[in-house]
Amino acid sequence: MDDLARRLVADAGRQWSDVRGLGIGVPGLIDSRTGIVRACVNLKGWKDIELRGLVSEAMGLPVVVDNDANAAAFGEYSIALKNNDQLRHLALVTLGTGVGSGIVLDRRVFHGGGGLAGEVGHMIVEPGGHLCACGQYGCLEQYASATAMVRKATELMAAGKTSALEPLLEKGTLTTQDVFTASKKGDLLAERLVDDLASYLAIACINLCRIIDLQAIVIGGGVAGAGDCLLSPLRKSFSSQNWGIAGGVVPTLSATQLNNDAGFVGAAALAMADTDGGPFA
Repeated sequence: MDDLARRLVADAGRQWSDVRGLGIGVPGLIDSRTGIVRACVNLKGWKDIELRGLVSEAMGLPVVVDNDANAAAFGEYSIALKNNDQLRHLALVTLGTGVGSGIVLDRRVFHGGGGLAGEVGHMIVEPGGHLCACGQYGCLEQYASATAMVRKATELMAAGKTSALEPLLEKGTLTTQDVFTASKKGDLLAERLVDDLASYLAIACINLCRIIDLQAIVIGGGVAGAGDCLLSPLRKSFSSQNWGIAGGVVPTLSATQLNNDAGFVGAAALAMADTDGGPFA
């Protein structure tokens, strides 16, 4: 990490003395106050690693460490803030193999009591529903992820529903992009799959808004690559289920602006905010 960071600074034509701080996003359970990685299942041996201290000592700079989803949310916030300087509350929900998320409240990443705040993917949207890997039943992740969409397609076709997707399912190559493409062509089963995903995702977004009164929700991840094919039914479902209290804030529902770069931008923005307040204080 030290070597790569120094090479990147040199490639940018800058001096190491120009760098004020470093931000790191890690896929795991992070104590953001101490910079300790408590657990990281995707990196063998990463348990109770004092990452902030190790990197700060090696590189001679202040370091901020946070969960990668939190960093991505802060990245999207930093970009959205350029278009709306009144924006203070935003959530990022990423749809891929699972459902990831991060929340920015009052211009700061919200961590909660144990650092686990923002696990929107494990919000229960179907009581007594499918068993999730987390041990709960009915989590959003089981209904609004790429994995969930393919599983639902399998269940429906096994029950006798017909679809142009059947050959792809039989070959084991069915993807969410195939589903969205078939939906645009009027395939009824594909349309149902998209509408079901959008409905569950809308429920989760509405629940978030009731609790923390969000101004903006950004949808990212591989499934969000479908663009308006997802956003249009999501907005429709959100509108039909959302409350109608006069004067209530209606959040914008939009696609990610940064895609896979959100975590990098967010980690840098977190470091900027930590060292000098940046544009976020």
